[in-house]
Parts: sequence; structure tokens; C-alpha cells
Amino acid sequence: MADTHLVIFADAALHREAWRALLSGQPGIRLAGAAGDPAAMTSLLSAGQPGAVLVDQSPPRPDLVRRLKAAASEGGLLLLVDTYDLGEVIPLLQAGATGCISRDSPVGDLARGIIAAGRGEIVLPPAIAGRALAALARGESVAGPGAGSAADLVEPLSDREAEVLRLLAQGLTNKDMAQTLMLSVRTVEAHL
Repeated sequence: MADTHLVIFADAALHREAWRALLSGQPGIRLAGAAGDPAAMTSLLSAGQPGAVLVDQSPPRPDLVRRLKAAASEGGLLLLVDTYDLGEVIPLLQAGATGCISRDSPVGDLARGIIAAGRGEIVLPPAIAGRALAALARGESVAGPGAGSAADLVEPLSDREAEVLRLLAQGLTNKDMAQTLMLSVRTVEAHL
């Protein structure tokens, strides 16, 4: 499997360099660059390569997530958060974040989260994943402007989509869900 190309996004140059130093030796991760401006993101992620953007901004804002997602549309966005507050996490996911990870997480968990985000997998701790994904599926607006409503849903979840959602809430990876449901990974991704 190819390494995940990582772009670090942080406002402060010192933070970008600290993340670069910390993550440069992690297996499965290849640093593609660092930026402090969303416009600089487009050229840093290679098309066709698994890519992730680690976003270090406190507090993370949904408007920035939307701008970063537009600039790095093929990359997964992993945001650092101080707490796993649903009122903060859900608007970030609705804005295009692939996941959130605590600033208190061990480096190994961060590296695994980056790789998973690069594969397009949702990165949330199992303790809140079920509640967050259920709220998203119902179109609930937990907090924040532009967080969405039930009217934004095009159609309700199918039975298979609900099954995939339940397994995702249990912390299974796309591959694990595919094996459990006897589906291809691509089919699981389509359901997600």
C-alpha cells in the first residue's frame, strides 16, 4: 500500500515545523509539505495518491474546513481538537472534515488517524462516533451556523447504509466492515 501523503496546515510557522519534525519518521506517512494558507494546499497533494491534511487551528472553524476541503478536495481532513464535544465536532464533519483527534492523543494514534483519513475513512473515537454519526444521519444541527437540518437530507438511509453506519460507530475500518458484511471495500465506501 502506498504511503499517505501528508500536508500540515497550521497558522503558526513554529507549529508547522514541530508537526513536521514529529511526523517525519512515522511509517506509512510521507510529508508532502506544510502551509498556513488554504490557497497553498492545492499544489501540495498529488492527484491519485492517498492524501491527508492535518489541521492545527484552535479552535477549528467550519468555514476554514470548507475552504481547505475546496483547496484539497481529494485529501482527507483530520482536525486537532481540545475535546470531543459534539457541538464542535458535528459542524466540522458537516463542513467536510474527515475526522477529529484529540490534542492529547499518543503519536501512534495520530499517525493511524492520518493514514485512515488519507484513505477517506472517518476518524473519531468509538465513544462519540456512534452519537456523531447518528446525529449526522438524522441531519441534526447540534450547534453552530450552517450545521444543517433534516431538510438537507436527500433521502433516508437504506437498511444497508444503516448497517454500515452501526459498524462504523463500533470503530470498524472500511475493510473490516466489508468483510463483516461480505461486500467489497468500494461498496462500503459508496454506502458511507
